[in-house]
Amino acid sequence: MIFSNLRYGDTLAAYPDGIRRALAWLQKTDVMALEAGRVEIEGASIYALVQDLTTHPMEGTHPEVHKKYIDLMYWPEAGERIGVAPYTGKEALYDEKPEKDVAHLESVEQENILTTAPGDFCVLFPWDAHRPGLDPAEGQASFRKIVMKVSMDLI
Repeated sequence: MIFSNLRYGDTLAAYPDGIRRALAWLQKTDVMALEAGRVEIEGASIYALVQDLTTHPMEGTHPEVHKKYIDLMYWPEAGERIGVAPYTGKEALYDEKPEKDVAHLESVEQENILTTAPGDFCVLFPWDAHRPGLDPAEGQASFRKIVMKVSMDLI
């Protein structure tokens, strides 16, 4: 997992090529002006899901993992809390949708909760379980989030 902020001036050269290309697209794109939905960037290799979301309580949710794609989540405005934990492959499945490249887990160990701020981004690899969309400390919030899908073939 990588957690940083686009406003910090990270050297993009430090990231793998596919992640670097996704971050470069975010830097040059006014994501607040985009319509919600899927935005093709490099076909099935890199695309963005522009989402207008409302957070929810942690109770009743399940961490998720992906096999084919890296999730690069970007919060252009205030956002959410997100649970992250190592995925060992030994966790019990709650459900799996291979056609959508997602598996939900019953639970995970060593889950940490990150609180996002404007400009934050998080790179989640297939070995990173994550539980997005959690209410911030001050209660429910609505916000825009961009989920870049980066094919593992680019890493």
